[in-house]
Amino acid sequence: MGALQTLINYGEGNPNATVGEWKRAGDKVLGYWCSYIPPEIIYAAGALPYRVRGCGATGTDKADHDMSPVCNCSFPRAVLELAHNGTYDYLDGIIGMNGCDHSRRAFELWVERLSPPFHHFVYVPRTQKKASVQKYVDELNKFKTILDKFFGAEINSEDLHESVALYNENRGLLKKVQELFKRDNPPITGTQRHHIVNASVSIPPQELNRLLRELLEELAQMPPSADKKVRIMIAGWVGDDTLVHQAIEDSGGVVVIDNCCFGARSFMDPLQYDPDQQMESIARSYLGRMSCPRMFASFSERFGEIEQLAKEYNVDGIVHTRLQFCDLHGIENVFLNQRKGQMDIPLSSTLVLDYIGQDEGRVRTRMEAFVEQIRG
Repeated sequence: MGALQTLINYGEGNPNATVGEWKRAGDKVLGYWCSYIPPEIIYAAGALPYRVRGCGATGTDKADHDMSPVCNCSFPRAVLELAHNGTYDYLDGIIGMNGCDHSRRAFELWVERLSPPFHHFVYVPRTQKKASVQKYVDELNKFKTILDKFFGAEINSEDLHESVALYNENRGLLKKVQELFKRDNPPITGTQRHHIVNASVSIPPQELNRLLRELLEELAQMPPSADKKVRIMIAGWVGDDTLVHQAIEDSGGVVVIDNCCFGARSFMDPLQYDPDQQMESIARSYLGRMSCPRMFASFSERFGEIEQLAKEYNVDGIVHTRLQFCDLHGIENVFLNQRKGQMDIPLSSTLVLDYIGQDEGRVRTRMEAFVEQIRG
């Protein structure tokens, strides 16, 4: 089996095969909710960082007892459902943060109802102000201290430096894969790339780097696609789900770039690490990278990034997405529509998604119509 198919399999599995290997070796696996929780610190402590996902959930009956489906996002409910069903029993702990009220409450319910062996909450500021950076530094130092206590050994400077180097190599290799989509006919689809990104947050970083190097060698030998496809950017939130990517590509398009959390936002910016200011440099890098809609004040920068990425990847149209009941992306929706007239490429009306019980026919019809509109 080649590297591409191996990475796709890892991305589709929840958990995947590497988790079992890690546990059989006697090592710990810590789940984390959001990309603003630095996996570098978790890995430096000797644990495998595993970003929790809703992949595999077919309903949310148990989660719905605590989180009403009429006003709560379906993604955190899906994650909580998997926790209730025992899917995440292999985790040795869970780490939450103040990403949004829905995910924060799901984390709290996980801790209250299921009593994981270890849990910790990281407060992440919403601005890049000096006071915000210092607050985040304090939170990361607290996080490190808690991990030191849990593992019974201190994370030393060398361990953290090596961990940062591994994850920066992850980012660099993922970006090389991403840049293949600047070609007129990329060698892989956006759906395949999305599976690769899902794999990247759920397997050991050394294994990821090995597979990505092999993948780049494989792709160098693959012929480009012969068909001229409509080049689409996804702006918003699709999570680890690939339905939107697949619907676009089944309609004659190809997803060449995104600004999503499970996507380009997680690897486009390297961590600017300073060994003399470890936590401060980590804090500055995470707060200063391509930002999330939780950072309300930075919409202008995000809008500029959307325009820049659209130009770099020669995008023909932008599909704007959000999950039902997502407050953060709902506000982003308003901001983006206010500036819609400034863009010189088509922007879809907002595609509202539901992580569980997805209306696949509606999504496919919308994407077919959008691709056809661009083709004229």
